[in-house]
Amino acid sequence: MNGYPKVFNIESDPQEDHNIGEMYNGVLGPILKTAEEYKKTLVRSPNPPAANMTNF
Repeated sequence: MNGYPKVFNIESDPQEDHNIGEMYNGVLGPILKTAEEYKKTLVRSPNPPAANMTNF
């Protein structure tokens, strides 16, 4: 499943042991489309850098 998000039911599987993505593969298309749209926005508006707690 490289490149594909993992899907877990965190109510019945809180340790996230069982990937149920193949059972609900109809969900992966819209998720991947949304992720690609978000990645495109990062070109013009990148995320701010993370806070650095060691460099004051």
